[in-house]
Amino acid sequence: MKKKMFKTICLWLLFTGTAMMGQNQLKVSLDAGYTNSVLHSNLSNLIDSRYTTRSGFGVNLSGEYMIWKSLFVSTGISFQQKNYKFERTGNRAGWYTNYTNDFLTFPLMVGGYILNNPHETTGVWIKVAGGMYTDYWLRMKREGRYPVFNELQENGTFNYTEVSDTYDFKKNENQLNRWGYGLAGQLQVGYSFKKFDVYGSYNYQYGLSDINMANDDKDRKSTIRSYMISLGASYKFK
Repeated sequence: MKKKMFKTICLWLLFTGTAMMGQNQLKVSLDAGYTNSVLHSNLSNLIDSRYTTRSGFGVNLSGEYMIWKSLFVSTGISFQQKNYKFERTGNRAGWYTNYTNDFLTFPLMVGGYILNNPHETTGVWIKVAGGMYTDYWLRMKREGRYPVFNELQENGTFNYTEVSDTYDFKKNENQLNRWGYGLAGQLQVGYSFKKFDVYGSYNYQYGLSDINMANDDKDRKSTIRSYMISLGASYKFK
């Protein structure tokens, strides 16, 4: 699986690099920042339960090339943490699991500059883009607090124990789907200095694929939704 993933990444980077270097106007960008994610899943079969958001970290390396006037195509590769929390509420409060998930993400978007074009002028610019993404689940770490049911206290509560582990994707006992896809959107505001740009970015990912391979029930589909706020810099080739 690791060899297959490595070959996929190499082919993606080769395609991206070849496409970008063939353009007259292209921009390479690097940014890093904060991620926030949540798992959307049907919990109607569980009483007093919910998924909530958790923060994480992300880094984006992207290439953008102009196709016509202010329109562009962008792609790249990202490392993103898509973390979330499962917790029990009400009388079961105190029982939870924190999920820390590392992903490689491969976006492909089309967009345009709605205020100025940094390939043609200096100053403030704004751009928007939308498209699709594919991601690969690298690692999942779980940290939780769970009741010990054979240790009932006099007041009717249970003692808790804390557990931490890293999910074994080789065994994949829960049949998790490591490859996913979804919709992507982006808003950037930046300032152009001839060859260099600095910018702030907001990226949103709406997962469409179920994280469970064996799930055939669309009503119980589990998908991840996340956003990332970051700061970065770009270099323009002409």
